[in-house]
Amino acid sequence: MRVAVFTGPGKPIAIECVADPQPGRDELLVKICRCGICGSDVSMTSEGPFSYPIGCRLGHEYSGEVVEVGRDVTAMKVGDRVACLPILGCGKCDGCRGGNAIFCTAIKSLSGGFGEYISVPPRAAVLLPQSLSLADGALIEPMACGLHALRMAGMRGGERILVLGAGTMALSIVYWARVLGAGKIVALSRSAHRRDIVLAMGADAVHAFDTDDPKSLAEALGGLPDIVAECIGKQGQLNNAIDHVRPQGTVIAMGMCSQGEPIVAARCTFKEVRMLFPLGYTVGEFAETANAFDSGRVRPELMVSDVIPLEDLPATLEKLRAGAKSLKIHVDPSLSGPGRG
Repeated sequence: MRVAVFTGPGKPIAIECVADPQPGRDELLVKICRCGICGSDVSMTSEGPFSYPIGCRLGHEYSGEVVEVGRDVTAMKVGDRVACLPILGCGKCDGCRGGNAIFCTAIKSLSGGFGEYISVPPRAAVLLPQSLSLADGALIEPMACGLHALRMAGMRGGERILVLGAGTMALSIVYWARVLGAGKIVALSRSAHRRDIVLAMGADAVHAFDTDDPKSLAEALGGLPDIVAECIGKQGQLNNAIDHVRPQGTVIAMGMCSQGEPIVAARCTFKEVRMLFPLGYTVGEFAETANAFDSGRVRPELMVSDVIPLEDLPATLEKLRAGAKSLKIHVDPSLSGPGRG
């Protein structure tokens, strides 16, 4: 089968032909339908302070169909449609007991969604509701991040929310802020053509970055924002969020900027700003997101701007590294290639 492999920071990724995975007695073999390109796939394959391990298989936002089950598997069957968690915890440590496998002391990566097949244990797979397509299932992973972030922020309903950006993470925040009962939601975007998408996901208004200041945004929100979600990940945006948030408000850093940005602690102290740096989601939040999609409260298709074959992934990533803008790009391995065997 074909799979995308990380060859080193700043280097083009490789599409390699490898042996088909064989499921163990307690594993599922999943034929991958879709896998989304995450912002971390761009930043962590580029030259910088953080990167994936060289030689690892890439892709963690994926869904697919079970095509084979190990002899000890009873919870799932051939033909089941699933979205898969990209990591697996031991299930015994403090992190796992709290539902946060990302902090497991023996964490195992289940990346490899930019490929044709993958073997995973049943507890890493979430059954998709019958009303949800496999294509939409690949959006559960990024959408769960917004739910986790707002849960960390202690959102109770009625809050004024300011979202910096209009990419996938921003849309996730907008959607869940609306579902969780936000009072007002305003997003800032440099992209005029994304305005309608942000509004459709639940925002009350979308303002341009270069025409707004804290005063005009406060007027649009009905007051200074209680929560500011920084979803851009560029230098300067964390300070921008601190400038906008109300005293004793919360700043959520969703952009995962890997560049240094000086933060003056006294500046935050004078406002008693609370700053959060969420990473991922709990297993429960992943399943909750799938159920929210099933309810029809969100239109996942709005988020996908392009669907490409696996062979186009290296060139597409190079363009994104160079600064090309896109919403969510999905890789569909079935669009090309020989398949299994």
